[in-house]
Amino acid sequence: MIHSFTHKYKGYSKVLTLPVKITLRGTDGYFETQGIIDTGATASVISENIALQLGAIPQTYTKVHTASEQNVITPLYEAEIEICKQVNITGLTVTSGALLDGAECLIGMDILSQGDLSVTNFSGKTCVSFRIPSIQCIDFVESAKSSNPIISTNVTGRNDPCSCGSGKKYKHCCGNKK
Repeated sequence: MIHSFTHKYKGYSKVLTLPVKITLRGTDGYFETQGIIDTGATASVISENIALQLGAIPQTYTKVHTASEQNVITPLYEAEIEICKQVNITGLTVTSGALLDGAECLIGMDILSQGDLSVTNFSGKTCVSFRIPSIQCIDFVESAKSSNPIISTNVTGRNDPCSCGSGKKYKHCCGNKK
């Protein structure tokens, strides 16, 4: 079964934030915030604030390397992360730490490598689309060479299949979000 989401921004976005819901093993509650897609992060990270707010007890500790420090000892938690109310990752081991600019969650390559990620900036508007599991190699170079390119200048009709891959008609999917 394919799980996917598409998140469209009102304009161009330099930081790719998505709504996330985080549940930590051994706690009763959850924490809703914005997660930042970080392809430079090997693993997903939650803020120390989330662990504190949920009253989570670390499973163990590990050493991590951050963008600014080496061999930082940090707690590990088992988490469930729901992204855009569409994709749910369970049994995920996350670290906690101090994140920059008030961020509460980094969505790292431990999640992103499970599927296909696309980021586009067509007409000055950023769009992020993700699906699990990966179902094909998306190759823009090969697509441009073929007679059936991925990139299309055709406008999607209301009754055409939605380009996000949901299987729904456009008018019942992304075309209904106006």
